[in-house]
Amino acid sequence: MSKQSGSTRGRERSVGPAGDPSRIRNLAVVGRSGSGKTLLVESLLAATGEINRMGSITEGSTVSDSDPAELKQQRSVALALAPMHHRGYTINLLDTPGYADFVGELRAGLRGADAALFVVAAGDDIDAATMALWEECAAVGLPRAVVISRLDHPRADWERALDSCRTAFGDGVAPLYLPLHGDDGAVCGLIGLLSQQVFDHSAGGHVPTVREPEAEHRDGIVEARGALIESIIAESEDETLMDRYLDGEDIEIETLIDDLETAVSRGSFFPVLGVCSISGLGITALLELLVGGFPHPGERALPTITAIDGSPVEPLTPDPAGPLVGEVIKTTIDPYVGRVSLIRVFSGTLRPETALHVSGHGLTDRGHDDHDADERIASVHSPLGTTLRPIGECIAGDL
Repeated sequence: MSKQSGSTRGRERSVGPAGDPSRIRNLAVVGRSGSGKTLLVESLLAATGEINRMGSITEGSTVSDSDPAELKQQRSVALALAPMHHRGYTINLLDTPGYADFVGELRAGLRGADAALFVVAAGDDIDAATMALWEECAAVGLPRAVVISRLDHPRADWERALDSCRTAFGDGVAPLYLPLHGDDGAVCGLIGLLSQQVFDHSAGGHVPTVREPEAEHRDGIVEARGALIESIIAESEDETLMDRYLDGEDIEIETLIDDLETAVSRGSFFPVLGVCSISGLGITALLELLVGGFPHPGERALPTITAIDGSPVEPLTPDPAGPLVGEVIKTTIDPYVGRVSLIRVFSGTLRPETALHVSGHGLTDRGHDDHDADERIASVHSPLGTTLRPIGECIAGDL
């Protein structure tokens, strides 16, 4: 969420979970410039009803890119927050720039996230710039999933893109879905390896037609599904699960989904999913992965803090009723409303007209002098593009 001094824009609306941090997902969207991050965010916003229709990069109408420099250059240069809601969950996407010139914006986004969606275009090679972004995520221990975008591009090659990801990112890379090709060779849907169902997007739109796979696809499903399940249960806390699977037991899909989240959270397994952002193919499947396959704020280690005098305090927990502790991820100056700060709340609940102690220490090497100040915030908002939507509170785990 953001805090703001001055007047407000946007209309009042109710957003966020009803006091339950376990129903929040905070994800950085990471990838080199041109990989399709901004359109992916647009497609997810449209699918969840946060916007009426997708914007266009060339028309300068996307939610994430509102800075004049972004509109002129048609690329992201600043961190942008895009909150959305799906099945009672709040999903906060932090769209980050892909150019190395804006690595500070990337690192700000990673500080606010509990996991990352790493976007790779199906027709592009994984170059040094892409690897540098992957290493930025690894350096802060963020769990990651790989989204192979632009499956509808003329140069798109799923197998080549998947092999490149495995070569670059390691053996922990495994697809959750396989692409379904139509009679013309174009990708028209996905085949779920865990569900063993076809998600057919031939009719267009975000919502697929779900059906059983044809006989011609079954051999490919069995082989890829076996490799996926072995990768997932290798990280399971149930040490008997692998033996049961190898003995021929049919593991329940609910158990596999729980272990998928465990494997992703440990940062050693990187699920892969393909999408076409413009057509909506794969977007519903991705939303299900976001809420079912990623850690919530209570499953990630919170920062160690001290009292103002430097003395130790009790470890933080993501409790909305706990002491208010958060981190200012980014601050900008808006010519109309004044200073606007993006805050990740770790503990407690942030409300309007609240007095806060703002403390910053240990960053003199980055040009930030040590400082302590007491401030009162005017109001709390949920930002969406240039619109600041007033809200009554921001609970632990939220932005």
